Amino acid sequence: MKKNEIIIIIGLVAVSLIGIAAFYLFTVTDEPLSVRVTRQGEVIAVFPLSEDHTETFTDASGSNTLEISGRSAKMIDADCPDHICVRTYPISSPGETIVCLPHKLVVEIITGES
Repeated sequence: MKKNEIIIIIGLVAVSLIGIAAFYLFTVTDEPLSVRVTRQGEVIAVFPLSEDHTETFTDASGSNTLEISGRSAKMIDADCPDHICVRTYPISSPGETIVCLPHKLVVEIITGES
């Protein structure tokens, strides 16, 4: 490798690391985190992420069971055919989501309580 190529590679790695650090610094907050559940864009529930809770959401299209424990949220049961929402990893940081498309249900972590 030439000297210029090494300098470019080191520069790109440095810019990437600075970007990752900036992302984490801007998402860190002292505000309490909440779990917001929406169906077709309408907020149907908001729960604090700091309190353990299990809730089942049912409508004509089916049902989903959400579990909040250990400062993370996870879909533990759904009667949709693909179960992608159940296989999604637990979420715990602002902006992370779990989506159940057949039931049009979105679970997301937000800052604050709105």
